[in-house]
Amino acid sequence: MPDETKIYERTEDGITTRVTAQEALAEGGAAMTDRVTDRAHVRTISRDSGRYDITYTDGRHVVLAPVDEDPRSRPSGFRIGFDGDAHGYDSVTLFDGTEELAVWTQQEWTEDPSVVFAILNAAMLGFTRGPDAVRARLLR
Repeated sequence: MPDETKIYERTEDGITTRVTAQEALAEGGAAMTDRVTDRAHVRTISRDSGRYDITYTDGRHVVLAPVDEDPRSRPSGFRIGFDGDAHGYDSVTLFDGTEELAVWTQQEWTEDPSVVFAILNAAMLGFTRGPDAVRARLLR
């Protein structure tokens, strides 16, 4: 089981995003097994110290590299909860651990589309600066 706190950088054709260890190891593992099939989609793959370097037959080049980041340096406890069904979300909730920081309902963002920006800004703030920054912004 991969370490849930570990982060990987996934670089595809020069564009870098961050992914979880689970996502990175799933792609790396799939590429390793795909390489030995009759209809391989992987041209080359190498693995060294948890880092994957994959070239696909369609020309894409992907590098999956673990990020040397101390998980304690990331804001802890902040998360987003979505409630809804297959037809869409009914509400969005920001949490600090189990404590609700803010809740927005579908009715709110339907009546005032600018609420969507408030949700996105609060989420970005929470993930970059932590729950206390969200509290400070909401209390203004």
